[in-house]
Amino acid sequence: MVISEGAISEWVMADLVREVCFDVGDGPLLLGGALAGYRAFADALGAGARFPYMIVGVDDPAAWEAGSGTLDGEGRLVREPMASSAGGGAVSFAPGEKRVGLVLHSGWIAAVEGHGHGLAAIDGLGDALAGKQDASAGLDALAGLATTGFGRGWLERADAAAGRVALELGSIATQAADNVAIAGGAATGLTTLGVSRLGQASAAQVSILADPGQVAGLSLGTGSARWMIGRGSGAESGGDAGSDFILSSYADNGSYKATPLSIARASGAVTMTGGLSVNGTVARQGSGTTSFLADRTTSNINSVMEFRTTAGALFIGNRDGTSFGVGANANLSTGSWMTVSASGVSAPGLTSANAQISGGSVTGLTALGLTQGAAAAALTIDSAAGQYAGISLRSGTGLRWTLRKANVAESGSNAGSDLVLHRHDDSGTAIGAAWQVQRANGNSLFDGSVAPLTDNVRTMGLPSQRWSVIYAASGTINTSDARAKCDVGAVPEALLDGWGDVQWRQFRFVDAVAAKGEAARWHVGLVAQAVRDAIDARMGEGAAVRLGLLCHDAWPAEAEERDAEGVLIRPARAAGARWGLRYEECLALEAAWQRRRIDRIEALVLGGGDAGG
Repeated sequence: MVISEGAISEWVMADLVREVCFDVGDGPLLLGGALAGYRAFADALGAGARFPYMIVGVDDPAAWEAGSGTLDGEGRLVREPMASSAGGGAVSFAPGEKRVGLVLHSGWIAAVEGHGHGLAAIDGLGDALAGKQDASAGLDALAGLATTGFGRGWLERADAAAGRVALELGSIATQAADNVAIAGGAATGLTTLGVSRLGQASAAQVSILADPGQVAGLSLGTGSARWMIGRGSGAESGGDAGSDFILSSYADNGSYKATPLSIARASGAVTMTGGLSVNGTVARQGSGTTSFLADRTTSNINSVMEFRTTAGALFIGNRDGTSFGVGANANLSTGSWMTVSASGVSAPGLTSANAQISGGSVTGLTALGLTQGAAAAALTIDSAAGQYAGISLRSGTGLRWTLRKANVAESGSNAGSDLVLHRHDDSGTAIGAAWQVQRANGNSLFDGSVAPLTDNVRTMGLPSQRWSVIYAASGTINTSDARAKCDVGAVPEALLDGWGDVQWRQFRFVDAVAAKGEAARWHVGLVAQAVRDAIDARMGEGAAVRLGLLCHDAWPAEAEERDAEGVLIRPARAAGARWGLRYEECLALEAAWQRRRIDRIEALVLGGGDAGG
């Protein structure tokens, strides 16, 4: 029914006019079409009609607006807000789905409220309420008390803790020698605080408790803190991790200086940030005794460290003041496993060992391992500018692969020294670069085809990490072999009917408008939520998501990731969700709908049938 002469008929029911909207901003909003089972504003109202409206966000329900509006020549809702989540002004709606409806007509409300039945006309209402006011006398008595604002505020305290705050009991200036439990606040002015067992069944102790992730400890100082011993601020993450024991030092002005000692609660591992000076023996009881002996001197060596077990001892020290040695013999001038001198590294006794080597060369190793310590493990290979630095993988003496820093000279702007993986033939001769990563821009270049290891399992890109543009010389080839398909049949009429309700739209992308403003380009296509609603209206709620043409993806939040030097590897990502369409299937369904429509038109022209939708 179309209403003319710029007015709304009393017979138009407001709950039959409702449209979806994906437009943004605080100005006129482009309406996106009627919801399933409803009519559009343009179909229900005459040109120039003014009507009451209500806008409610679907993705953001806290954004809403009610007011009086009209439709302009482009089918946009021109808004005059009367009430809104923006304090009564026009709401600047963010991207996302919104619902716009025609609210109740004022004439209809007046007719309903004009029934003439006030509360006084309801028989027996006064008698029913008369006995329900017993509490009023007590409330009148409280209201008549001649008290202050402080006294009245006490009635509003939720519990004892809030009451202590109201009575200003947050601090205790003096304290006697009694045992006392203090929750919050501070005790000052004490010169001695003693804890006695006093015949109790358990030992006496002082407990210092703090919220998770907060420091709990004992401060020692002169006027201000000099040392703090206690529990660190690291959050507990399960497996007894976090809440480690720490010893921290403070500067003369009381500011934090360093944490020279920490002990992990989960493993008991001890971490020291300063030097360890030992005058004597530090021993560990167990399968044997491990000793650290400092400042030991013999005729040949000095500054020896000794690691002793029941199987023997490992000696490390300076040889004759000219070189450094490691061996099982206290006289490091003979029987050494490894010596380091100005001429390089010699390791005649090593056949398989972990080693950190600077300068010189080591031969005879069958394995070289880097063991994880308190920091990340790294193997550094340096070369002169414009020269290779890399790792070679061989079969016998024949090269098979080399992973290198390329020997292309660096020319500024991060160019040169690219990472290159070379492949070699059976004779060890280089065939060419199989893979190259350019240092200037991070581009990866491949000499062969790029394919997933497992067929039809892996995706290219992720819902939250999409490729922006794909450049290709030809279109993708999709599997369409009959042997790979089942349940093959005609497209249901209900699905074609639903597709006939889908509207192709003109739009711009929100991120493009944010980056380019009015220079952002216009696109023509479909809105996924509108496709979903049109199909569900014909085939039942949830039918659309069972079709391959409609996709919905969601992903969890991720914290940012940085390497040991603090360089950002992956930025933080908020949780989110996104609707999408497979356009090749949408276009196939559009073609099927067009084919049916053409068939019906031809039948009608030939003297029978129905053009249909």
